[in-house]
Amino acid sequence: MKCGFCTILGKPNVGKSTLLNALLSKKVSIVSPKSQTTRDDISGIYNEKDLQIVFVDTPGLFEGEESLYKNMYRLARRSLSDVDVVLYLIDCSVTDYAQDDAFLASIKTDSPIILILNKIDLANVTMMEKLKEHFRTLYPNYEQVEVSALTNFGLKDVKEAVKKHLKEGYPFYPEGVITDKDHSFMAKEVVREELLHFLKQEIPHECAILITKFKEDEKNIAIRAVIVCEKETQKPIIIGKGGEMIKRISMTARRNLEKMWGKHVTLYTEVECLPGWRNDSRKLQQLGYGSNKNDEGEDC
Repeated sequence: MKCGFCTILGKPNVGKSTLLNALLSKKVSIVSPKSQTTRDDISGIYNEKDLQIVFVDTPGLFEGEESLYKNMYRLARRSLSDVDVVLYLIDCSVTDYAQDDAFLASIKTDSPIILILNKIDLANVTMMEKLKEHFRTLYPNYEQVEVSALTNFGLKDVKEAVKKHLKEGYPFYPEGVITDKDHSFMAKEVVREELLHFLKQEIPHECAILITKFKEDEKNIAIRAVIVCEKETQKPIIIGKGGEMIKRISMTARRNLEKMWGKHVTLYTEVECLPGWRNDSRKLQQLGYGSNKNDEGEDC
């Protein structure tokens, strides 16, 4: 069978996680209209009879000042190593290509790169022709695939484009496995997704989720989650008047987890303040965002 790894790169909020979920017909990566939703690289495993593609969703290519964002940027860049294909997503609704040009020019890989022209449902014919001609001129050897991940248009074309570059081999994951992340990680992400959904402005970006208890049996899952914020003033906003906001976040996250796993979920959520966690390597490691020391000097 044909097998291989395919990393998904692109600017923040270009639709990488939406594409991954659409390709798998399963939700393995959280989505939000807000940028910088994805903080970790997440593998989603697509299986057919004679095909296994391990798609790797990555944080958006964004060079922020905080250590958290620097770690995310390194994660995205590191995903280029030992992959068979690179999908670079381009937002067709955007008419300024300067940032994409800069990122594409900086990519160092021997793997084939396929340009995924996403959000075609938000672009007109003139915009599409201009965009395609621009990238065809700069990168004549890069295949272009038109996609609307939101409406599931072009997904078969993406899979076929990737398949052409894969080699025969043994599958990397057993049949039935759809992601490399465990249930504890997914619980953390689902709670964070609801923070992004219910809370405005920068508060969700200044929060992390720490799972302090995860117990699972055949029918039930018990979870204790801590929402970690940076400022004491953020705690009452996250908790809400009479605990209304945190109750809403917890209930919605619990329902989504039950739908995902088909089990009864008990979710207890609390809020703690950890000042400066986004810029403190020790605190980042404590929250699961620590970088490998060998990556600190990585040439991107």
